[in-house]
Amino acid sequence: MDRRDFLMSASVTSLLSLSHGACGQAAKPPAAKRVDAVDTRLGYTLRDPYRWMEDPKDPDWASWMRAQGAYARRALDALPGHDALLRRIGELTGELPIASRIQRAGTATFVEFRPSGASVPKLYVVDRTGAEKRLLVDPEATAGADGAHMSLDWWRASDDGGLVAYGLSPAGSEESVARVMRVADGTHFPETMDRARFASPQWLPDGSGFFYTRGREGAVRGAPDYLLNTVSWLHRLGTDPRQDVRIASGGDTLDGYKLLPIDFPFVVTTPGSDIALLLPYGGVRRENALLAAPLAEAVTGRARWRAIARLEDQVTGFTLRGRDVYLVSEKGAPLGRILRTSATAPDLSRAEIVVAEAKTPIETADAGLVATRDGVYFARQNGGPMTLHRLAPEGGVTDIKMPFDAGIYALFGSTDQDGVDVRMAGWVEPFAIYRWQPGGSLVDTGLSPRPSFSTAPYESTRLIATARDGTKVPVSIIAKRGLKRDGSAPALGQCYSSYGISASPLFSPRSIAFLERGGVMFEVHARGGGEYGSPWWRAGQKANKPNTWRDFIDGSEAVIRAGWTSPKRLTIMGTSAGGIAVGNALVERPDLFAAAIDNVGWTNTARAGVEQNSAPNFPEFGDPSDGAEYRGLVAMDAYHKIKEGVRYPAVLALTGMTDPRVAPWHPAKFAARLQHASTGGPVLLRVDFDAGHGLGSTRQQTDAQWADVLAFVLAQGRT
Repeated sequence: MDRRDFLMSASVTSLLSLSHGACGQAAKPPAAKRVDAVDTRLGYTLRDPYRWMEDPKDPDWASWMRAQGAYARRALDALPGHDALLRRIGELTGELPIASRIQRAGTATFVEFRPSGASVPKLYVVDRTGAEKRLLVDPEATAGADGAHMSLDWWRASDDGGLVAYGLSPAGSEESVARVMRVADGTHFPETMDRARFASPQWLPDGSGFFYTRGREGAVRGAPDYLLNTVSWLHRLGTDPRQDVRIASGGDTLDGYKLLPIDFPFVVTTPGSDIALLLPYGGVRRENALLAAPLAEAVTGRARWRAIARLEDQVTGFTLRGRDVYLVSEKGAPLGRILRTSATAPDLSRAEIVVAEAKTPIETADAGLVATRDGVYFARQNGGPMTLHRLAPEGGVTDIKMPFDAGIYALFGSTDQDGVDVRMAGWVEPFAIYRWQPGGSLVDTGLSPRPSFSTAPYESTRLIATARDGTKVPVSIIAKRGLKRDGSAPALGQCYSSYGISASPLFSPRSIAFLERGGVMFEVHARGGGEYGSPWWRAGQKANKPNTWRDFIDGSEAVIRAGWTSPKRLTIMGTSAGGIAVGNALVERPDLFAAAIDNVGWTNTARAGVEQNSAPNFPEFGDPSDGAEYRGLVAMDAYHKIKEGVRYPAVLALTGMTDPRVAPWHPAKFAARLQHASTGGPVLLRVDFDAGHGLGSTRQQTDAQWADVLAFVLAQGRT
């Protein structure tokens, strides 16, 4: 049966009318087997008929996922306008080259860049000012096992720009293998290092080696302890990695601080400094400890590390400039202040306050602090839009004028050069890398060429919703200028709001394909994000997590009242940790939405602790071994809240089978339970067998995903 015959099938056509009463006699999705699994604890009785999906070796798992994926693929391909959307999205992304990261080292400039038409970003070098970009690392020229696509996960050039360490992984798995290249001729050193998922290489001043972090030997991928007790090493170029010098790992006690199993021990070096810093980074944990040692001692593996900050000091960001350490501390200053102390004789009790707490919080989740030769750069958050600032070495802060309401997604600088490079975007302003130098203004570097399409027909507006408890919650809305607000527009509302990460202005060329069709997009800046600093984050963390999805609900109602859309045209979406927001909004208010999209979402939170990325997330959502925190995890579990016989909206769940961050069984169990229980809209489970969490996906994979998402949204309300 070809596609034209498929579209003529009456039963399938009735399925694809994705309004609430349109299922008709359509063929049902492949049924999932049910088992009698029950968890009984603390007064809860949680029945889990799809527990078997947690075992990737179950004989029914892969075949059921393939059948679900095929069923969803047929349904999505037949949606009205799907193919036209896919073509348009491909035009928008294919003609928009993007530079995502930059490092200036010596006379060279390294750029992570996706050229026009390319599938994935590549690494280039500009050897000197005015020279052309030269390709160094091309993942598209490397094939993974079974033909899987390869992605560039991370890279770092040596201080003089002569060498670069980088990691590639297959199929969006983020399972990096590290290599080292000579920049001049593109040749490689013979050694490779696997288990280098979060390597974060930091070079020695002479380029003879680098510190990096590596998963422990023998760790079993997929096991709950897979990411625990990672190890920091020093690697000398040209040597066998088995001879690497061990620096630190979970369980080590350094100056009274015991590294936790969830800590990723990152060593940090800075050009011109004889100090090494050790950051026991707690994954998603906002506050972290920090230690220092002479670099000459650190390379031996026997350094006497001295604690600069402990967890109770609530340090959320830092940078090193010579022997001075600058830290963002929220202890006694919930919106953050910057302290300066000596790395050789650290004492936070006597640290100098160089930037006092202000009315807007210092942003550390994305931008962080960056030290340069001319000072320290940092960003502030203001409910979404951000501002940029420079602290001079002698003191005094310069407020740098922003060219538009922007989200700042990275600051790049070095202590051997003046100025800073800033990666930023607006809701209708494409991503670009800007440069600022003392005495000047923010100037677009041109590393991300301007698109040929125009964003002038679109605008962003800001609405302040009042949550049920009286809290004022910002909502950012993007639509065509002059759009008629009569409730008829299809809308896609999103919410993430976890880890203190702010939903700052962000541009996607794929959104144009939706906006030009009269669609409305909005973001609810719910509690749990960082838009108003740590108090906003803590108000949506652990036991307070219900504020996140209730803000999402209340923000969506405010958008409806303002006439931007209506319940019959509104689809909500949550990605990753945003699965908590979208899943709970769906089950609490099924009447408010036409559809919901669960994108690689974490929806079965009561099962925290059984997948490889569980333990690093305990500080944010809760540790199931703690009774009170387990109750919080059950309270945010959308999967267990699904009830039989309820008319839930249409649902599209998406997952990638190599996802290392949210196990594929989360969206799978969520979809299976809805398919069995709901009397409302159809439930589709979209499965990509060559993708993971989205990081490392090719441009074409992401284009195809968004064509499915937007066609699904536009189909809502059709009769």
